[in-house]
Amino acid sequence: MTVVYTHNGLGMKINSARQDQGIPGVYGLLLLDVVSRWGYNDQTLFAPFHLTSEQLADPEYRIPIHIANELVKHALRLTGESTLGYHLGHQMRISIHGFIGYAIMTANDITDALALATRFIQLRMPFLQLYFSTFGPKATLQLQCDFDLEPLRTEIILSLTIGIMTMARALTGRDDLTGEVDLDFEQPFGFEKYLNKMAINMRFDQPHLISSFDKQYLGLKMVNADPIASQIAINQCESELSALGERRRLAMRVRDILTNSEQHYLSIESVAELLHMSDRTLKRQLAAEGTSFSTLVDEVRYRHATSLLSRTDYSLEQIADELGYSDVANFSRAFKRWSGRSPSNWRKDPYL
Repeated sequence: MTVVYTHNGLGMKINSARQDQGIPGVYGLLLLDVVSRWGYNDQTLFAPFHLTSEQLADPEYRIPIHIANELVKHALRLTGESTLGYHLGHQMRISIHGFIGYAIMTANDITDALALATRFIQLRMPFLQLYFSTFGPKATLQLQCDFDLEPLRTEIILSLTIGIMTMARALTGRDDLTGEVDLDFEQPFGFEKYLNKMAINMRFDQPHLISSFDKQYLGLKMVNADPIASQIAINQCESELSALGERRRLAMRVRDILTNSEQHYLSIESVAELLHMSDRTLKRQLAAEGTSFSTLVDEVRYRHATSLLSRTDYSLEQIADELGYSDVANFSRAFKRWSGRSPSNWRKDPYL
């Protein structure tokens, strides 16, 4: 989902594609909110990096990734904590996400909200990708993070994972929401003290970053649903995408359609029709973005295959059928082409 943003994020306007390579400054203000619990002020937290609260409150300001990483290290040293992700997640409010937050807050239901988060996450965090799927026994959200800088990566993922649940409860008025989360890193030292405080079951050292929850939640209405307000916010997000020169917009839309379809083997003609264009136009525009329809289909199938292999006891026959393959042999050949391993071998040890 997206993370970050100003308490007055409605004024956000991004002028250059380079600015989107950092973390919005208001994330730093969220960190300050947390660190202040230990008695530290903005001078103590920000001065070593020549940052100020006023600077970070500017909706156009981005903290370079390497500085953000050092800022997080500094906050961990000040507090003596191994992670602040739990506190950041519980402090996270939807309004901090600017126009994306307002679009989500006023969406009709959870399904629409998650689709919007998936669609616009890279406006705020260009190094994150979010995949929302209703494929399989539960609804899932899979996160992909394109950098390995620590401790920043762990803090962003933990805070976002916990923040999503915090915000979902506030937006639906339901305090009983729960789910399961798999994280691809070790459990932070001392984190067990937080596990009993959360209604989500966290598993560490897993092959994916993925959350799963009951599909019944998808129809939950937002307490502030307002179609007109949501559309206004969506229009602004679309405008910001254009301003950022988002080059993979069509590929992302195709990926969303394939991911959210009950059938993950839609033809290019079917997808083109949903996008109100000819299949030739779709092929041409995807080629201009450096990809192809078959590549996107493979990507979606591989992601779902690994999810089903690691999170269900489905037989290979069932998984092949779910993915639209005529038999296990065809599925196994495709999976080996994607991963270099057979599906049964991958299921035994995803980490090889």
